[in-house]
Amino acid sequence: MRIIADCHEPAELIRILRTAGSVNGSAVEIEADSLDVGDFLIGPGIAVERKAGGDFVASLLDGRFAEQTAKLRATYEKVIWIIEGDPYDVHMALEPAVITGAISHLAVVEGATVLRTRTLQETAALLLSMAKRLQDGRRDLPLRPSKPADPRVLAEYIVAGLPGIGRSKARLLLERFGSVRGVLMADAGEIAAIRGFGRKTAHTIQAALDAKY
Repeated sequence: MRIIADCHEPAELIRILRTAGSVNGSAVEIEADSLDVGDFLIGPGIAVERKAGGDFVASLLDGRFAEQTAKLRATYEKVIWIIEGDPYDVHMALEPAVITGAISHLAVVEGATVLRTRTLQETAALLLSMAKRLQDGRRDLPLRPSKPADPRVLAEYIVAGLPGIGRSKARLLLERFGSVRGVLMADAGEIAAIRGFGRKTAHTIQAALDAKY
């Protein structure tokens, strides 16, 4: 059984995974690597995003949440979120209803599986249990994604990276211009003519596309 873990995951969690695998008598290979998105790959096309409670809340505040959900959905066939600890028990200025809304968004809109654990030990046990059921003792499974699972979502992710453009506006642009290339080739006047955009947004996008590296 093999699990690929992002190299930025806690060393203690990696140690627990390796120790737990040995104690349970299963041959577990934990490969540390730099993953573009996701924290663990536990099966073909299946990624796990682990968030400590405080980090989950922080990602809502700093905007990482929307970016990560879009990129995960575009890259993997199935995404599992593990929220470790209590996201409601953190000293940050965020209403509980916002946290609840984010969790329900993952399940209902993104189609992700959301699981809760209390400790690193519980997270490790859950990762091992899921990987075992997905891999069934095989060690030759290709864990890394070979291509985006959903080209439409990938297109939305790329366009949503433009300044002032989120997921909903990305969809409007793609519907109007037909493709990512079409969006990038559109001029400011064509973008400004779309309801809800305006010239300021259009010129900001054009300036970002034309900026020297």
